[in-house]
Amino acid sequence: MGESIRLFPECHADTALIRFLVKDEDLLRHSAGINEVAKNMQRSIQEFKKVVGIVDNDKHKPRYFRSFYKTDEKNRICYLHKPESNEYLIFIDKAIESFLLWNASEVNLAVTNYGFPTEVKPLGDMLKRIEIETDPNYLQLLTELKNRNAPGFITLENILNDFLTT
Repeated sequence: MGESIRLFPECHADTALIRFLVKDEDLLRHSAGINEVAKNMQRSIQEFKKVVGIVDNDKHKPRYFRSFYKTDEKNRICYLHKPESNEYLIFIDKAIESFLLWNASEVNLAVTNYGFPTEVKPLGDMLKRIEIETDPNYLQLLTELKNRNAPGFITLENILNDFLTT
């Protein structure tokens, strides 16, 4: 095994969130959808000490994910591990948009102040754009959620930090 860790976020909004929390661009490989995350993880198992998929908790999951078992779940983050392997999954709520809205609600932050709607579907549509990765309003929203210690952000950051330090 060469490098220590590779993170595979599922969508552009997830990629921006993970990049924001991890700060090391080289650890991330954006994947276009949950199926691509699964494929990329399987291809990378031998190259890295740990591979981590970061995905929405979709109803339909790749068959590959069936062998993962829940390790912990709190603050809209579910953490899974494939036994006797270097493979991990992080499910972000039902989707990134519900995760963001819940966290904003928990810390009394109005997403409308950053130009985002408060309804899941319209917010999801906005977050699907590739430009969201560099959208200053989105990045400011992430910054403020972190600054206010949004519970899901703390949980996610702690999990990611554990990967990076062990």
